[in-house]
Amino acid sequence: HCAKNLLPWFDGMLEADEAFFAKHGEPLFSSHMLDLSEEPDVENIEICQKYLKRMAPMKQILEMEIGITGGVEDGVDNSGVSKEKLYSTPEDIFAVYEGLQPISERFM
Repeated sequence: HCAKNLLPWFDGMLEADEAFFAKHGEPLFSSHMLDLSEEPDVENIEICQKYLKRMAPMKQILEMEIGITGGVEDGVDNSGVSKEKLYSTPEDIFAVYEGLQPISERFM
């Protein structure tokens, strides 16, 4: 998982992929995962769009997370969140589709 505070590291991974792709016609990795579920959904999707645009020419898959889960995960405590806010909704998924599908179909 790559949270927002680790995006500079993610940038470095993509730079390495791009350099390798330029020499060998394929990236170092077939996919990368961003976990921006702590961020507002609109910001999460916007950041994922930015990265998917870089990844698409290399035919990489972007794995992303939207929505939150209950309890504690990766040091984030959502145990006090109301049940209505837990997990992804069909509307969340459709927003991801609308934001990413025009760039590439390689996202999940």
